[in-house]
Amino acid sequence: MSLLAAPSISLRNIMFATDFSSSSEAALPYAIGLSRRYNSLLNIVSVVPAEICDNAQPPDPFYFRHSAENKMANLVTSELFQGIRHQELVKEGEGEVPQVLSELMQKLEIDLVVLGTHGRGGVKKLLLGSVAEEIADSAPCPVLTVGPYASPKPIPELKLARILCATDLLPGSAKALAYAFWLTEHEHAHLTLLHVLKMPADVPLEYPEAERNSSMKRLEQLVPLEAGISGETEFIVEVGAPAEHILKVAEGNGSDLIVMGPHHTSHPHVSAHLPWVTPHQVLCHARCPVLTVRD
Repeated sequence: MSLLAAPSISLRNIMFATDFSSSSEAALPYAIGLSRRYNSLLNIVSVVPAEICDNAQPPDPFYFRHSAENKMANLVTSELFQGIRHQELVKEGEGEVPQVLSELMQKLEIDLVVLGTHGRGGVKKLLLGSVAEEIADSAPCPVLTVGPYASPKPIPELKLARILCATDLLPGSAKALAYAFWLTEHEHAHLTLLHVLKMPADVPLEYPEAERNSSMKRLEQLVPLEAGISGETEFIVEVGAPAEHILKVAEGNGSDLIVMGPHHTSHPHVSAHLPWVTPHQVLCHARCPVLTVRD
């Protein structure tokens, strides 16, 4: 896998997508902390779906939009935003929330989206899906999700000291690796590269060890010499269920951030309803934020 085509990376424009829920509140310190550290413009965005507004009753047919505007006004008056360049936008969407946000990301030239996720599972996941996961699967830029089990972080203490990058060693994960290296350099962080082998059931006993050794060599070759971070990088190869090992290694290492590629799908709306896919398991159960980077 080559990293020569890795794109130029910056965090000039960050979007914080909020529905004013407790999940969004948990993600806010990360949006503010990153904006402050990288001197970014923070775009605070809330989308009110048109179909919800259509159900508003007199005397205020614009109740939901007005409610969102009032919540936004209260949010941005917080002292948390002092010293942060920011602008706010309440958008009444003509379509699904992920689609509206994706169009805004392109229009505003967003480099990173930060949002919270409710972490639905089981039947609720199948019926309602996950807006956060659909955004992560379809956004034109990386998406940082903060799940229900992520540790709350006071803004002054927000530090990405330990980064875990999970890779499937396929060409599509090159961009996620590039972001992991970039953040490791700028945060002066310790980087762990993890690959999980999904082993077939009927294989010779020596096969897992041979595959583990081969994968370890490929992991070590991923770190470009010019990155200057090889001394701070740990390489791990595990065998089994990817989500289980990603979560286990992240918790064991005390990771402050997980970086990974998305579930490869041409139907993100459908995928966002499946509770068994790896990204869902990681986003919902990780004890730190997850940065999803599409190729």
